[in-house]
Amino acid sequence: MGVIIMLLGALLLLSPLAALLYLSHTPPVTATATATAAEDKRQLAQAHAYDRRLLTSPNTATGEAADPFSDTDTPAWRTDRTYLKQLGAGDMMASISIPKISVQLRVGHGTSAGVLEQGAGHIYGTTLPVGDEGNTVIAAHRGLDVRLLFYRVGELGKGDMIYTRAAGRTVAWKVDWKRTVTPGSDAERNMLKSHKGRTLLTLYTCDPPGLNTRRLIVRAHRVPYNPTSGERVSQADWKGFTTVWTLGLAVLLLLMFAFSPKSETARHMGTVV
Repeated sequence: MGVIIMLLGALLLLSPLAALLYLSHTPPVTATATATAAEDKRQLAQAHAYDRRLLTSPNTATGEAADPFSDTDTPAWRTDRTYLKQLGAGDMMASISIPKISVQLRVGHGTSAGVLEQGAGHIYGTTLPVGDEGNTVIAAHRGLDVRLLFYRVGELGKGDMIYTRAAGRTVAWKVDWKRTVTPGSDAERNMLKSHKGRTLLTLYTCDPPGLNTRRLIVRAHRVPYNPTSGERVSQADWKGFTTVWTLGLAVLLLLMFAFSPKSETARHMGTVV
């Protein structure tokens, strides 16, 4: 029985290690498939035009809301062909990397369940992640299966760097602050609005992790991009894993000691006495 318990304990300790090794060796996320410089330039020009229109004529629906002037409950972004063509017509429009918390994710169109199961999603009605004036909002879960996603976003602080990449362009952002708000509140709506004259990036997720009672919002502003900053990272929380693994190993050693049979010497000594 002791041997069985020890083997089960070892397997439990090794399973998160195997998952993190897999995540750390996942090939770097690229925003789009290989494209020519001319195609990247065309997509960027199209995205800039889209963002300019968005600032002067905001959408009637944002996020997963339906168009109030339609007769369906389908989210407005699903039928907005202009939006769906932005930055490529595939299942992702961009990528986001956050070196401090080892995040590198693809960013899809909209924030449907299917999109957020694959990574992060761009909130419809906000500017595209190409560094234009306004407010780009990107959302993700606080962990899903063995993937951390935005689980560690709460660790970000003022001055930390975030990078988005789309159509061959990387944009750098520096964190200003973070807030927790009530879902559906005026504070939440104000933080997701675009502001003329400001170029902002907002990360949006649930809080606390594993629950859905509050919203965590991290705000950043655009800064000059330094190509040598090394924004590509793997999503493996080695610091957190080391702590958990060390504690687990200590528990396993205690179990081994508790279930190990007494030595023959000890039993003979007991017999003599």
